[in-house]
Amino acid sequence: MSANVVYGEVDGLGETFGKFIVMTMDVPWGLVKDRLGGKPVKVVMTEGLESEYLDGLVRDLPQVDTVVGIGGGVSIDTAKYFAWKRGCKAVFIPTIVSVNAYATPGAAVRYSGKVSYPGNVIPEKIIIDYQAIQSAPKRLNTAGCGDIYSCRTALFDWKLAHEKNGEWYDDKVAGESRRILSTLVSNAGEIKNVTEKGIRTLVQLHIDTNTVQLAAKSPRPEEGSEHLYFYTLEELTGRTFVHGETVGTGIYILTHFQNNEEGVVEKEMDAMGLLFRPKEYGVTHDEFVNTVLGMKRYSQEAKSMFSIVNVVDISREDADLLWKKLN
Repeated sequence: MSANVVYGEVDGLGETFGKFIVMTMDVPWGLVKDRLGGKPVKVVMTEGLESEYLDGLVRDLPQVDTVVGIGGGVSIDTAKYFAWKRGCKAVFIPTIVSVNAYATPGAAVRYSGKVSYPGNVIPEKIIIDYQAIQSAPKRLNTAGCGDIYSCRTALFDWKLAHEKNGEWYDDKVAGESRRILSTLVSNAGEIKNVTEKGIRTLVQLHIDTNTVQLAAKSPRPEEGSEHLYFYTLEELTGRTFVHGETVGTGIYILTHFQNNEEGVVEKEMDAMGLLFRPKEYGVTHDEFVNTVLGMKRYSQEAKSMFSIVNVVDISREDADLLWKKLN
């Protein structure tokens, strides 16, 4: 991504946005509204990523020069969709780095419950305000590891698709993903403590994972079967979860089926402070089991990329065993 990343403070930067709308939520807006500068035409408290809701915003809101997404993934993706549809400039101010939405061009949108990533938006600026980010609960920042550490399972799935189906695979791109993984793991302590270095590391690696996906012309180097757990869980429960934490659970689960050192995965995610055990984010045994058993169905219905889920049989006994290991 070629966006200009501004590290430090958001203070006064709103004066440079021209006529602008803000997409945000109560807590993140409260963190920056008195420091941002400028006066937004409208502040929209985002309500979700369903396509009908987003299209309503595009239809009903006034014309502006810039849309500013302030907060987490929902706020950023709402702003991204609006910028794509309206053709206006975008500025992203993540107040948590729990997800890589600010570093990817496509907006996460739900069409009849299934997630797609339409659009191609490069923001004018990504503003990393250390004060806002460090004021959030640590788990909302360490969750940012999920969309980076997922390279581990995604690379396995990509190679499997190459071997089973002849899907294009590139050793150079895969090698860059492995470098990203190594950098993440070697900075685990900084990330867990949400230091400025840890924040910069997460931001840079989110940008780097987007770069390797662009090189592959596919999400393959970063997204694989581990994301199916997240998508299936939200569909089955009708609830929203911290993306990176549920992706972390997916990484552990799919590592088990990949026979790919789940003990190492557990140790490394703990070292980064990534909460990935289902009880830590309020998922019950039955919800977990139904999600694990539902991943194959979701993958088929959503026409997801080929992965380990396509070649293994997942039983209730498997799901119960994983629950025990994770709790």
